[in-house]
Amino acid sequence: MNYIVGDKEKLNADFGGKANSLLKLVENNFNVPRFYIITSKAYQEFLKFNHIESFDDLVKLKKEIEDANFPNTLEDEIFDYWEKYNFDKTAVRSSASNEDGQEKSFAGQYKTFLNVDKKELLIKIKKCWISLFEDNVVAYSNDISNQVMNVIVQEMVEADYSGVAFSSDPTGSSNNYSVIEVCPGLGEKLVSGNVTPTTMFVRRQTHHSDSITGQNYLTEEDISHLEQIILKIEEIYSIPMDIEWCTKKNLIYILQARAITAQNPSLNLYRKVISREKTIIETEIYYQGEYEGIKSLTKNLYYFKPLFIYDKEKEITNVYYNDTALEEDPKTIYYYMQKDIKKTKELYNKALSSCKYLNMIVDNEESDFNYKEFIKNMLIIYPFTSLGNLAGYFENISSELKELLIDFRNNYDYILYKANEYLHNKAKKILPKEYQEHIKFLFIEEVFQNKMPSLDLIQKRKNGYIFFDNNLELVDNIPLWLERKNIVIKSQQDGKIIKGSVAYSGKKTGKVCQIYTKEDFKKFEKGDILVTTMTTPKFTPILKLAGAIVTDEGGITCHAAIIARELKIPCIIGCKNATEILKNDMIVEVNANEGIINIS
Repeated sequence: MNYIVGDKEKLNADFGGKANSLLKLVENNFNVPRFYIITSKAYQEFLKFNHIESFDDLVKLKKEIEDANFPNTLEDEIFDYWEKYNFDKTAVRSSASNEDGQEKSFAGQYKTFLNVDKKELLIKIKKCWISLFEDNVVAYSNDISNQVMNVIVQEMVEADYSGVAFSSDPTGSSNNYSVIEVCPGLGEKLVSGNVTPTTMFVRRQTHHSDSITGQNYLTEEDISHLEQIILKIEEIYSIPMDIEWCTKKNLIYILQARAITAQNPSLNLYRKVISREKTIIETEIYYQGEYEGIKSLTKNLYYFKPLFIYDKEKEITNVYYNDTALEEDPKTIYYYMQKDIKKTKELYNKALSSCKYLNMIVDNEESDFNYKEFIKNMLIIYPFTSLGNLAGYFENISSELKELLIDFRNNYDYILYKANEYLHNKAKKILPKEYQEHIKFLFIEEVFQNKMPSLDLIQKRKNGYIFFDNNLELVDNIPLWLERKNIVIKSQQDGKIIKGSVAYSGKKTGKVCQIYTKEDFKKFEKGDILVTTMTTPKFTPILKLAGAIVTDEGGITCHAAIIARELKIPCIIGCKNATEILKNDMIVEVNANEGIINIS
């Protein structure tokens, strides 16, 4: 009977979590140190040969295993494989039937021995078997009656550096990073906690380290290569993985791969960036332009998934970005674009061609209009508009790229707005009369392919919806929906302190009037404090009446700031949560000398 399995065997039996995983890694052509497996059949034959049956008395059982001899045929087979592989020193590692599962890893519970020579081999194999019955295992498992043990005998790699890698951040703080720990020499001191390793957060999309704590032992090339291997392993297993690895003479060896157990669920932290009157058509284009467009611009680099929540009370759409997109991804995108500036310029020129096409269609009523082609060109220019608006916020962007993006923003940004207005005008002309007033709640294909939904469904959309991951959902209970999606909306500012940036100085006390749509204008009175997310040109009729202007959004060049300076109206911009705290008819003092709003 064969009691041994070599590392080239097909995975057609259960050899325990650790051994099964190693066989799978070899089968998929990863660089794994050579090994053979002393199977659980060998363990059972050993017990049978020595008449060991004392499972009710673990102390006696362990002593019997320690003192017993191997059957000659089994011993010969073990050493035949040793000679076949021409081993000098090995690692002898347990591979129990319950080890390295997705729920429990049994990490560190069973024995592993390093630098084992031929003379010590049989002793260490028995010690691996004995570790099935140690007190720590019994306490961890609660059930050892059906457990069996395979043992791996693996070529010992005298590593220059060793480490552990998590293909996805196990703390759940970000979906964008793998976490790699590394120390000089063998990894045993790392996994045993006897050394503080260097920790690296490596962005999954670019394979480059964004953060390193401790001495950096690896080159960027090494890190990039290791990250690619890590993600390939995750792809093969289809779950986030905990991977042991080492290097010797610049070669990377994979020593083990197991599922990450008890991984914290990743909280998707979102915060509001803008609130606008948006039709569903605009939302569709926004999503595809920002998410799909920027992915294609950066060779499928993950950017973010914007979240749109329609507020039926204010009749506006709140747009949220996930935190990692706001604070991390733009820098990575710019890095990617700078790295291949030639390709970026090619895409930029393509966007300019799309601008010319859109201008031609918009300015010529007689031109042929194909809505698919029209929207396709809108989506080509969308990423440059978006990235141009962000470019001024980051210092680590080359002057060449910054000038290109800001030039686009200054000279071509308006085309997207013209195109959007034109598209909606075209939609209105082809809509049946009974749907004219409902254009805000129709999809692109519903309008342009005459697939009108029922008026009942449109009414349900009017009652509130969420557009996420390119899908619109009718949602009655928004907090419950967010909880199910593991999404947390971050508050803009703590407490009730309202601060912002001064756009035009001065002081004014007055009554709050929140304005979002043209329908709100009728309630606005002269001297009121205009509170909104951001003003737009359509606010012109009431801006001259305002005693002061307060906005959630904006910088010194935003619409509200420019108009306030022209009209010499006290104005505080970028307050983030003014619309949440300042309610209609509140009496407040806008102190635009200090950038503070005081509630009476």
